[in-house]
Amino acid sequence: MTFDCIEKIIRRLFGQYGRFLARHPLPFLLLSVLVAGGLGAGMYFLDTESSVEDLYTPDNGRGKTERAYVQQHFPTNDSTSFQATRLINLGRSANVIITSKGFDGNVLSPTTLATINAFNTDIKGIQTEVSGKNYSYADLCSKWSTQCQVGGEDFLDFAVRKNDSVAISYPRTDLSDGSVVFSAGTLGNPSLKTGTDDVEKAISFRLDYYLRTDSPSDEKLSEKWELAFLSYMEKYKSNFINVCYSTSEALQAELAALTTRVIPLFSITFTVLITFSILSCMMLDMVRTKPWLGMLGVLSAGMAIVASMGLCLYCGVKFNSVVASMPFLALGIGVDDLFVMLAAWRKTHPGGSVEERMGETYAEAAVSITITTVTDGLAFGIGAITPIPAVRAFCIFTLAAVVFDYLFQITFFGACMVYIGHREKGNRHATTCMRVPTPDEAKDRSGCFRAMCTGNAMAGVDGNGEYHGSDHAVMVFFRKHFGPFITKWWVKAIVLLIYGAYLGCAIWGCTQVRQGIRLSRLAADDSYVVDFYNKEDQYYGEYGPRVAVIIAEPLNYWEQSTRDQVEKLLTKFEDTDFTFGKTESESWLRDYLAFVNQYSGVIPGLSAATKSSFLSNLSDPFLKNAAFERYAQDIEFNGDKSAIVSSRFFVQTKNIDNSDREQGMMLKMREIADSMSIKTMVYHPTFIFFDQYITILPNTLQNLGIATATMFVVALVLVPHPVCSIWVTLSIASICTGVVGYMTFWDVNLDAISMINIIMCIGFSVDFSAHVTYAFVSCEDKNRNARAVFALYSLGMPILQGALSTILGVSALSTSVSYIFRTFFKTMFLVILLGALHGLVILPVVLTLLGPPCCQKRDKGRKADRVDPQVNPGQPKATPNHHHNRDPPQQYSNQQPQGYGMPSYHSPQYMEASNPLNDAKMSTYLQHLNATGRRASGARDSPSYSPYSRDPSHGQMQACKEVSVVFRK
Repeated sequence: MTFDCIEKIIRRLFGQYGRFLARHPLPFLLLSVLVAGGLGAGMYFLDTESSVEDLYTPDNGRGKTERAYVQQHFPTNDSTSFQATRLINLGRSANVIITSKGFDGNVLSPTTLATINAFNTDIKGIQTEVSGKNYSYADLCSKWSTQCQVGGEDFLDFAVRKNDSVAISYPRTDLSDGSVVFSAGTLGNPSLKTGTDDVEKAISFRLDYYLRTDSPSDEKLSEKWELAFLSYMEKYKSNFINVCYSTSEALQAELAALTTRVIPLFSITFTVLITFSILSCMMLDMVRTKPWLGMLGVLSAGMAIVASMGLCLYCGVKFNSVVASMPFLALGIGVDDLFVMLAAWRKTHPGGSVEERMGETYAEAAVSITITTVTDGLAFGIGAITPIPAVRAFCIFTLAAVVFDYLFQITFFGACMVYIGHREKGNRHATTCMRVPTPDEAKDRSGCFRAMCTGNAMAGVDGNGEYHGSDHAVMVFFRKHFGPFITKWWVKAIVLLIYGAYLGCAIWGCTQVRQGIRLSRLAADDSYVVDFYNKEDQYYGEYGPRVAVIIAEPLNYWEQSTRDQVEKLLTKFEDTDFTFGKTESESWLRDYLAFVNQYSGVIPGLSAATKSSFLSNLSDPFLKNAAFERYAQDIEFNGDKSAIVSSRFFVQTKNIDNSDREQGMMLKMREIADSMSIKTMVYHPTFIFFDQYITILPNTLQNLGIATATMFVVALVLVPHPVCSIWVTLSIASICTGVVGYMTFWDVNLDAISMINIIMCIGFSVDFSAHVTYAFVSCEDKNRNARAVFALYSLGMPILQGALSTILGVSALSTSVSYIFRTFFKTMFLVILLGALHGLVILPVVLTLLGPPCCQKRDKGRKADRVDPQVNPGQPKATPNHHHNRDPPQQYSNQQPQGYGMPSYHSPQYMEASNPLNDAKMSTYLQHLNATGRRASGARDSPSYSPYSRDPSHGQMQACKEVSVVFRK
């Protein structure tokens, strides 16, 4: 069966396209610029999304369904009946956590309490001007009846006014008017007197200023007051207290600010990659050096970024802080493609026309760039189906950038190569574009002139028209040192032991992975928001969210059997590791029955024995009593109040101070609710954010499964050997396991940010594994060690170069003050590091032990293909004719066949000695070997050999055999 039909078609079409581009470069150049400019105009429609809920909560989260039910059945009114414990959304508020500067840190000292009281007065006095009118907190506050609701203010008034003989109890405090306040929500980290609930001291004091959001006008005014509050707090100073502060919109504002803070890092990355590309494209020869091409290659990637962003914004995809990481990755991918194209050009014969060289360049580079684009594009396309909006937007933007990078590389950058190719063909200086003499012609000039003002476009071509090069030092290292070293039996044993330890630690790390991202990590490290959330976790973790338990069906609450069912239901929620007992719960049914029992002999007709008495007494006098009127928000009657349609109760959670506890608590609550015979649901506004914890892992596994299966098919189609697809799949599994496992040890959670990189991991894994595996099976030698050296020699430097350029692209993010960008760097670094180690160490060793046979059968009938172990590959051989030299002599001494031979000291190689770079993606020398062999047979215009061809040329066979000879020696 033939597996390379698609690859051959791609090569043939790109070869024809490269020649056409060489004949008409200007239209491609101008059209690319116009497309980039036209699409880049879409930046005018830049719309930034910074809502935490809209970015980091799943679209299909259960919490959103539960919220919709609560909004329908238990609506709120912030203007007259506000209750902080009954919020449906987190709403609008300003929040402060106050600590004392006193020597003992006690916020309950008289001086500190007086300062806090004055501070509270100042905050309520903050005004904001809208349309010429001033609004204070009293004008915008959420109210219960006519009183503004400030969380902790009642307790503050009590603490300031009480005398020393009155104790403050915890977690509840009895006030002077007989009411009870939840002091645990106000005091942080209290110290209690031994054996009592009396508080001796407390470390922090919390105040929450709730604002109205009932109408759009209220929402706008409250937002303005929050901004005024932030402005005031930035300037606030005190000799007695420290204040950490936040607002409901602070985190969103800080997310939006991250985008501008990353711009300097992008500038650094752009500068580093331009410098790296220019240096990589430079040579000592002033004609063949191509610094401008390096700069234009990075410019091409920049055009792709601009075009992709503009197109996505035209289409209504909103920009967000996570998408700000995309340009760093897109630049790295673009620079990789630049090196592929340049390496392919340098392997062409300098005596050929620009049209011929462009045709050969495109035929050779087409498969490499196409495979990279297809695998990366598919990975991001699969990632775009995730229900996490931040991940989806990033994948859409990056997918567009990958596609445009591909298009601009084969159009804009290719057109630039044509013009620079003509300059080189005319032996013109790289800077001045003036014709310059060759070094031989200027041998009588000064050394400075020869170094800076000479060049030879035909360097490396001998008098017979043959083009010769020499190995790069890194290639020599892999051939002479690293390859033979890693194939020693004891080195293999050590590598396998280390790999076993690596895999074991990775699997253990996978079992310890933490899911989801804490809200405090979304802001910059130096943000006031982070300080507030850290203090909140530190001082107020003991008492967590107050969770609503909702009975979502009509029940006959007046029947004893129904009451018993409800009591058992509540008891199950209260009897968990995540909740306090019934003393901290709120139940209208318990309080109503206690009220009836207490006052049945006092209030005439007070009874709950029958339906009519139960319902009538529930409405009045129970819900009319000031102590119980809050329960009116927990009971939904039908239209004529003849039945209770639904009702809710509240249980108090405890010690919810990390993501594992948050996830565990929510899942336990839902598990109990789902197990009830009564239709029950649980809800708290934070559940919408906690849903990410239970969504990330299954969606990551789903995307990994789909992407791995897709890459298997892509590798099977584009990499023409079925065995390669199996090894590609195994390598993907190993690398992804390592990334997930070791990111846990690096303090990285499995969240929306790391999920992006795990998706990318699949695309990069294909690059690292597919080419190494196929180079191994392509080498015609029964000795697996020799074939492993062959693969390392051909691909060691490209893997290093590709890894380096990608890491350079994201390295600036390591210095970011944001967890988002640092996580992107950490996971990307793990992906590249582990991928390179698999390609250079683990996979070659495993292939020497378990590798498949070579993909060609030996032709025993051809003596030319037989290798005598004693033959010196440097001995004289017949040199084929070359179409750039029509009448060469028939025999030459000490010459190898023309092309990029293999590790013999005398064999010509595929790149100039001064060229610092190799092909960044594929085994780039094999194509020219075959092209040379075909030219020898008169196939002047046949395309170059592909490393994925199942019909390798005699040149490739000879190259592999030379590796075998050197290896055995």
